[in-house]
Amino acid sequence: MRRSGDLFRWGLACLMLAPVAATGWFAGAGEYTFLWLALALVIAGGVLNALAIVRGVKGAVTGELIAELDGMVMPDGSPTAGGQTGTELGAPRQRVILIDGTVVREAGTGPAPRPGPEARAQRRVIGLSAAAALLGLIALGAWALAVEQPLAIAQGQLTLDEIYAVWSTASRVAFTIALTIWIIVALAITLVITVLALLPSVAADRILTPRRMLATACIAGSVIVVAALPPHFSIGISLPDELPFMAGGVASPLSTVFGLTGVALSATAILLTVPRWKRRSA
Repeated sequence: MRRSGDLFRWGLACLMLAPVAATGWFAGAGEYTFLWLALALVIAGGVLNALAIVRGVKGAVTGELIAELDGMVMPDGSPTAGGQTGTELGAPRQRVILIDGTVVREAGTGPAPRPGPEARAQRRVIGLSAAAALLGLIALGAWALAVEQPLAIAQGQLTLDEIYAVWSTASRVAFTIALTIWIIVALAITLVITVLALLPSVAADRILTPRRMLATACIAGSVIVVAALPPHFSIGISLPDELPFMAGGVASPLSTVFGLTGVALSATAILLTVPRWKRRSA
């Protein structure tokens, strides 16, 4: 039955990755490979979920489900997971199970182990490193929006100073405001990641394991990239109409890299949190 749960988790991960891959089509300047990948992920997710259902039903029919429930007994007298038989009345074995299904302890074995100092140290290293990487991501996005994107729209016919000179004041100010708001929001998100990394509480040690800390940072990075859409649309809509020649709202190579980075971060967060990468202890 645990294998059924693992299959379901991987199927769910594929289905969650499908819209992320489809977003890559937009971020990747219309690269249709992302759409084919999204279709393949939908099919894979459906197949894995179907296999999970089939295996789960088979396990319930054959008694595998009962055998895995501690304290329960098989009707034919075969051994259960606790080593008892159908002729023995076993006492239920209580266990503390976390949200992700990890068994912390069994009743009578003493208090649940507290995360050691190495877990907190790993969380801080991962969190602070991620915060530094997010600052780099913000700088990359700001440069792409304020420098590379105007040059790409102008198609190399004007310098950056000339582009800003012919850009109307109202449109330029609107873009500047949108870009400033995005930078402030992105820095606030980075600050939250820094605070989470430095939290000294035991609760933070239990909840923000190193893997969860990394997944949280990936989610923060993808949010930062998505939040850059307003200034990106602002410059793409206003600037082409005000240049002294025909131009379109094309994406610069750096803007494409910035967008695909957000797609990759979203996919990484899903892969870190949804599937199970190791089997639970019995």
